[in-house]
Amino acid sequence: MDPTSLFSYERHIDSRSLQGRTLLVTLGAFSDAGSAQAVVDGHLLNSLPSRVVGRLDMDQVYDYAGRRPEVTLELDHFEDYERPEILLHEVTDIDGEQFFLLTGPEPSFQWERVATALRIVVDQLGIERTLLLQSFPAPVPHTRELPVTRFAGNPDSISVRRTMPGTFRLRAPFTALLTMRLADAGHEVVGLVAHVPQYLHEIAYPDAAMALLRAVGEEAGPTVPYGALESQAEPVRRSIAAQVEAAPQLQEMVASLEKQFDRAITAGAGEEVPTGEDLAAEFEQYLAGLDESGDDRDREQPEQPGRPTDADGRPDDEPGEDTPEGPTPA
Repeated sequence: MDPTSLFSYERHIDSRSLQGRTLLVTLGAFSDAGSAQAVVDGHLLNSLPSRVVGRLDMDQVYDYAGRRPEVTLELDHFEDYERPEILLHEVTDIDGEQFFLLTGPEPSFQWERVATALRIVVDQLGIERTLLLQSFPAPVPHTRELPVTRFAGNPDSISVRRTMPGTFRLRAPFTALLTMRLADAGHEVVGLVAHVPQYLHEIAYPDAAMALLRAVGEEAGPTVPYGALESQAEPVRRSIAAQVEAAPQLQEMVASLEKQFDRAITAGAGEEVPTGEDLAAEFEQYLAGLDESGDDRDREQPEQPGRPTDADGRPDDEPGEDTPEGPTPA
């Protein structure tokens, strides 16, 4: 099947007029822990000038029955159908430079064809560097700076050397295939993965989005502001701190994670630290539980209190989004 028929530019767009050296990709993968991808998308598209310039034909690549979109039944009629879309946006950073942002759910079908279609787009637009932004639940404490590990088609493309602590065999997300296919074609591609505290992965956690945007800057990406995210993050931090302070079990768990985290980062100081196999085993426990849709909630979980709330007692979720009740700190 012809991959060039899968992606189309908007009717009013002349692709020859588009320019930008960087592509940011926030397509769904295992999970969107802490809603990091969703927060990044909302922040970039709401705080910077942008426009949609192209899209994939979702009817060919999306499993509607497996991941049913939502629609509102208003008494006797339907409205507000949430059509799934994979969109290519042209965005202008604070320095006036254009870059591209690819948003949407993970494609369900025709991965090789989608990867080829996107490789053709990268070729056509002259994109020099592709950065993939992801997050997953990990055994890290919220009281420390969130780690952002890297992977790449060519490891020499990574500017800040911070990799996973071992070798893993896992079910592939589409972004893994996209990384390999872009690299096969000679393109620079780097993946950025924010490690979100596993007891917070079901809430909107702006600190994870900020960690990814800082890593974008470290990896020669566009210049993007995130002061607005800081204002969103502070109430969430206060709410989490209050819940931890009120629950001795949470305090014990966080203290244990802090100790493990601190021991790991002092490895170069000659102290006794967990081995690479020990650290890999910790991450393996979380990676192994993530299913193809990114939903790990079927695994047995410790008892969990409610999600952090704001000053009015409402769930402190991403602004403007109705989300079902769900656990937060474990």
